[in-house]
Amino acid sequence: MIIEMEKVLIYGAKVEMDRFFELAQRAGFLEFIGLSKKTALELPVEGKILLSALKIARHHAPDAHGSLASPNDPLKYADEIVRAKATYEKLLEEERLLRAEISRIAVFGDFSRRELTSLEKESKRIFQFFCMKSDLAREISLPDGVIYVGTEYDLDYFVSIQKEKILPPKMIEILIDKPVGELKKRLIFVQDESLKLERKLHESANAIPALQNALYLALNEHNLRLAKHNTALEMNGSLFAIEAWVPKNKTKALFGLLSSLSIHAESIAVEPHDKIPTCIENKGAGKLGEDLVHIYDTPAQTDKDPSKWVLVFFSLFFAMIVSDAGYGLVYLLIGIFLKRKFSKAMGSLKRLINLTMIMGTCCIIWGILTASFFGIEIGPDNPFRKTSFLHSMAVRKANYHIEHKDDVYREYSREYPAVADAADGHDFLVKGTRIEDGSIKYAILDDFCGNILLEFSLMVGVIHISLSFLRYLFRNWTGIGWILFMIGGYLYFPSMLDATSILNFMGWIAKSTATAIGQPILYAGLVLVLALALLQGRRWGALHELTNAVQVFADVLSYLRLYALALAGMIMASTFNRMGLDLGLGVGIFVIAIGHIVNMTLGIMGGVIHGLRLNFLEWYHYSFEGGGRLFNPLRIFKTK
Repeated sequence: MIIEMEKVLIYGAKVEMDRFFELAQRAGFLEFIGLSKKTALELPVEGKILLSALKIARHHAPDAHGSLASPNDPLKYADEIVRAKATYEKLLEEERLLRAEISRIAVFGDFSRRELTSLEKESKRIFQFFCMKSDLAREISLPDGVIYVGTEYDLDYFVSIQKEKILPPKMIEILIDKPVGELKKRLIFVQDESLKLERKLHESANAIPALQNALYLALNEHNLRLAKHNTALEMNGSLFAIEAWVPKNKTKALFGLLSSLSIHAESIAVEPHDKIPTCIENKGAGKLGEDLVHIYDTPAQTDKDPSKWVLVFFSLFFAMIVSDAGYGLVYLLIGIFLKRKFSKAMGSLKRLINLTMIMGTCCIIWGILTASFFGIEIGPDNPFRKTSFLHSMAVRKANYHIEHKDDVYREYSREYPAVADAADGHDFLVKGTRIEDGSIKYAILDDFCGNILLEFSLMVGVIHISLSFLRYLFRNWTGIGWILFMIGGYLYFPSMLDATSILNFMGWIAKSTATAIGQPILYAGLVLVLALALLQGRRWGALHELTNAVQVFADVLSYLRLYALALAGMIMASTFNRMGLDLGLGVGIFVIAIGHIVNMTLGIMGGVIHGLRLNFLEWYHYSFEGGGRLFNPLRIFKTK
């Protein structure tokens, strides 16, 4: 839930200021506001060094058999790690340059640069080294004193011995400061030093806890110093004063903290330019939803906490998109494995594991309701299919058409004559078959199930957006009008398509009744939107509110993605199954396994992206302001 914030002015004797800030940091429920308008202090050098060392250490895996390192002076050790990393990178760059240089001059072999210089003086000759493209070298004749040495890749190499320097046409001079032998010795030395530093950097991973603890101590000191930095001094420095934000459920704790000090606190008015921080407190499932909420934005202080709403509907949407009990079982098993593997996990990792298990469970439940298991085509006489909720609804739909002998019944009777003798809805679905690729396809059953899932997606959209309007109904009265608009549209629009909705074949409302009341409710909703907008004093804005009809209609249609993604996943799963069966047992099992892994991965991506999107865009549109700033009190950072 979002806790209401209170702005307080804290003032008291300067001599007790240090003690007060230490107690406030331990309590961890005061966010101080700077009165002096000074620039915030930068992170101290010690903190930067420790942070840099931690970043370096986290790139290495700790030794599973080694003990955790506890350096006597973590700051000194961190400085050594940072310097070692810088030296290591320089050595890697030097190694790269040495290898390039050796490759460039290796064709000339090893020689002593000193002896070559001595030979030049004694012979009064100049030694030069050249290279040129091999295809060009074949087209020209070499000048006197230019000797061919060898070929590497597409370059020919030459040595020139002349009385004075020359530059033959189309040749490039190669300057050799150090011969290959010296470069190779330097390369071996650089590699040895790099290996030593690499070991040192790898060992730093075992010191991560010690470095973290030292960093937190540095941050705690820095934050305390920063809070003191923002105080204002009065009466020649004998008094101090500072403003702070405190959650209203912590005001008693604040006065208890001040009871032993010569310091007082008074509630003060919130100014128009103040950015009130958002304090969110959740436990259990609410904390899981809060993690999801922070992916998109931070609620404003005036918002209602959407954490549990987002978690519930994200779980539903994810299950509807994956739409497979087998995949859900895999997700659940992964969650159980992670829970046992990381039994001591805390914080966000623990919540992520719990969320994985929740998603897996929801997928299993939805997969059972829709009789979907690893894309296996389950016949209508299978007990798993017959007892599923989706099949029961399809049977009810078939019974409805048999009873009314409507155009749907007549069309299927012409296409599948056997259904004319169907005794009941189940028999109707069983007899509506065709042969496709050598296997029986229950065409009517597939059509009915697809139509039901499509309509159910729209129904979920209407319910989800209606709940969004209801949450902020006292702020936006027009929400009741838009709810009526959606209900009226859901009742009336099927008559325009001559379609049979779930409400009709389930016997909840007749077609004629739905049409008769749906149209008036739809228009009454629009009239109510205009009237309520005027009552709220929007004036010309009331006309603009009516234009949101297109937005509301489009938002409801956006929920069709639930059906579309589920259908795509089911088609891919069944396709991989057929491919595997056609290829035989050996290769087929491999194809099926890889196919389902790919499909499960896509299911996770689609479920997360679109499951969150429907919450963050369509639902937030009517019940979320956002743009908030998280409450950040002065507190002590501790290692887990």
